[in-house]
Amino acid sequence: MHVRTLLITGALLTAACARTVAKLSPAPGATVAQGPGEGAMATAAGVRVTARAEAWQWDPSDLKAKVTPILLELQNDGANPVLVRYNRISLTDEQGHHFNVMPPYDINATVTEAERVENPFYGFDRFAVAPYLSRWYPRLLRYNGNFAYDATYYSPYLTEYHQVHLPTTDMIQRALPEGVLSAGGRVSGFVYFQKLDRDAGRLTLAIDVVNAQSGAVLGTAQIPFVAR
Repeated sequence: MHVRTLLITGALLTAACARTVAKLSPAPGATVAQGPGEGAMATAAGVRVTARAEAWQWDPSDLKAKVTPILLELQNDGANPVLVRYNRISLTDEQGHHFNVMPPYDINATVTEAERVENPFYGFDRFAVAPYLSRWYPRLLRYNGNFAYDATYYSPYLTEYHQVHLPTTDMIQRALPEGVLSAGGRVSGFVYFQKLDRDAGRLTLAIDVVNAQSGAVLGTAQIPFVAR
């Protein structure tokens, strides 16, 4: 029995040492958010942002071995409509390495019935989806203002997804869409970053709050995480 215990303990230690994928949790000083996953929150220009790491539970089950999913919840308690754009959301580590959101949508591809978000998994209120994503969200209000598709931002990440056979339907169904969040509105969904290693150290998730009408940056919500 003693030998068996030693073998099991050794196997567990080996597995722990072999893990290289980061597990994120709120860094010291972060405002911790109650609920699923490792959550923290911050507010800028009246927009409350809650970010939850370690919250993915769907297909694929090993998603964080390929990309880093973070569930975002935005509540606009300010007076201005604000943009929800991937190029305004980023992660930065202590060395200054910058990680961008990887869009899960192939804008030029055919959308299958399974990928259409007929009944969103997360709450949407006073949110208008970006015009080029309306095929994925047929029941959401389409934003008819100036909201151009940025092909130079989207295209490189499609190549990265294809190399690891992603995205899955669950990833698309649960993604945070780009669009415009009106005053009093809320929107939730996952954003996906490249895979992070456990030695990434302290990371800062930054979400710019941008006035949808003027394009002015009203503030930046910053949420610190630490990789372990």
